[in-house]
Amino acid sequence: MTSSLKLSLLPTFKQKLKKTAVPEVILLDVMMPGIDGVSGIPIIKQKFPNTHIIMLSDTINPAIIRNSILGGAYAFVNKGTKTCELVDIINDVLTGSGYACPELTKSLFFGIQKPPQDRRKLSERELHIVHRMLEGLSLQKIAMSYKISIERLWVLINRIIVKLNINYKHPFIG
Repeated sequence: MTSSLKLSLLPTFKQKLKKTAVPEVILLDVMMPGIDGVSGIPIIKQKFPNTHIIMLSDTINPAIIRNSILGGAYAFVNKGTKTCELVDIINDVLTGSGYACPELTKSLFFGIQKPPQDRRKLSERELHIVHRMLEGLSLQKIAMSYKISIERLWVLINRIIVKLNINYKHPFIG
């Protein structure tokens, strides 16, 4: 889609937002007519700063996934996700957790800045957490399996990010 077409359709997107009550959660498709979901995130966040955005797509492009999360989305979910799993993800997001599909987790933890041998810096527990994330388990479920709080899990995830020298900032990573 050309940038001039995006700009001409932007007012329509903004008008729809003006008519909307304050939502708790928005499921936002990456590919939408008029404006792509990633470009829509800052517009939504400006109008509804406390709304939780969950991206919904069948893309596996790591750049789109990362840009969605870095833009302010709290989760990135594949379109084929089962309804019961989607409900769990929405509940996790509303309780302060986040969710990343396995493709995002892989792109964050493997091959970004450090060669594979540097993964040996991770403890057995940290590696296990990474593997649980790669399996697509929610942070809530991972924390429960270790009998720790979400806050403590974020401390461990931050330690993993530092050890792997991943340059990553997100609103829900402390």
